[in-house]
Amino acid sequence: CQDLAEDFRSQEIDGQALLLLKEEHLMSALNIKLGPALKICAKINLLKET
Repeated sequence: CQDLAEDFRSQEIDGQALLLLKEEHLMSALNIKLGPALKICAKINLLKET
């Protein structure tokens, strides 16, 4: 998790950018595997609903 947090920082992903992320972005720009990318996007979608 800490490695991912550093990747998010280095890519300058802030709150607004986080809400725009798609699975493709996570997999291509951050080299995250499909399963974790889907889980991250599911959590982001929950944030959007609240």
